[in-house]
Amino acid sequence: MNRYLYTQFYRNKSYIIALLFLLMAGLMAIYTGKKFLDRNEDIISQSGAFQKESIERNTKFHKDDLGLVLYYIKFNLVNETPRLAALNIGMRDLNPSIQGITIRNLEEQRYNADFYNPANAAVGNFDFSFVIIFLFPLVIVAFCYNLISEEEERGTWKLLSVQSGNLQKLLDQKMFIRLLAVTAVYLALIIIASVWIKIPLDSYYTAFMISGWLYILFWFALCRWIVSFRKSSAQNALVLLTVWVGINFIIPMSSNILIQKLYPVHESLKAVMEQREGYHNKWDEAKRPTMEKFHKAYPQYSNFKVEENDVFTWTWYYAMQHMGDMESAKSSELYTEKMEKRNQAATYLGYLLPNLHTQLIESHLAKSDMDNHLQYASSLKKFHEKKRLFFYPLIFSGKNAESINW
Repeated sequence: MNRYLYTQFYRNKSYIIALLFLLMAGLMAIYTGKKFLDRNEDIISQSGAFQKESIERNTKFHKDDLGLVLYYIKFNLVNETPRLAALNIGMRDLNPSIQGITIRNLEEQRYNADFYNPANAAVGNFDFSFVIIFLFPLVIVAFCYNLISEEEERGTWKLLSVQSGNLQKLLDQKMFIRLLAVTAVYLALIIIASVWIKIPLDSYYTAFMISGWLYILFWFALCRWIVSFRKSSAQNALVLLTVWVGINFIIPMSSNILIQKLYPVHESLKAVMEQREGYHNKWDEAKRPTMEKFHKAYPQYSNFKVEENDVFTWTWYYAMQHMGDMESAKSSELYTEKMEKRNQAATYLGYLLPNLHTQLIESHLAKSDMDNHLQYASSLKKFHEKKRLFFYPLIFSGKNAESINW
């Protein structure tokens, strides 16, 4: 009987075409991820040369004015992209893996990456995780929705019931054959991705593979449960496709709308506006209050004084810039807090939806999730402060560009 079931499955051209479709879709997704990774690495590699060129050009033309040199020069912070991110691009295409910032105001520079077309985020990426979560279940449904009903509609189920002493075992055998076929395609794609993209076979990749395969098992278990009620093929297909549409589109979209209502995020734009107003207004205000606030924040620079009648000094200018960041700090913190709450709500929803849970696990393993983005934003803030505190005393004391070991 087993040999007959194998022959019956592999002689069906529709099944073979479906498996080839999965294989081709997976290969295209891997290619998309490879191109993304190559482009990302190319940008990062070129940024080093560009930064070196920028430093040389600015120090050449403004060597006697360090404050002016540092007005233009940007320092790059790289958010390292693991090879595994090629299989789950996640938020990496919306949030840059490298960002250059000057030692001027941070908030305006920090949120430059937030102004993207929201339609891009809605569409998502055709990466390997997309193929696993959206396309594999469709093929599994096509393989399994009529395992019993097809035999009953053909009138061969009674014959099989006579020949087989255990119909449940027969059903499990047919299901197992389909599981082996889909798993073979999945493993082939995993191996191809590992060799093509040169993904290290570490614990992250192992967890990524297991996560995807458990999601495949979920759909086979669901199909096994639905067909066991012995409804018609049309009813089985309708129920399974309704579940697929529900957990992939209706529930996530409805939940996303609810999350946006519960945690509306306007603070990134608000922080930028507050920051701009904060330092633009300083041009028309007295210098003393600005310097007092700056010295309170950084008492180590209290010996650098600015007189009210001074026309322009870099000490006052960079103090003014930082005051803009301080005045927008609350909005910036609220933005981060709300994004964390949104991410936490999505995590809770993932406990109920296997597709979302798989996506969250794989994006976490690939470091392409919201947690990684928030960690990078936090690191960017520390990076900016480190650069400011290094250059402030040099600027304030009137050093020139040639005094710096760039």
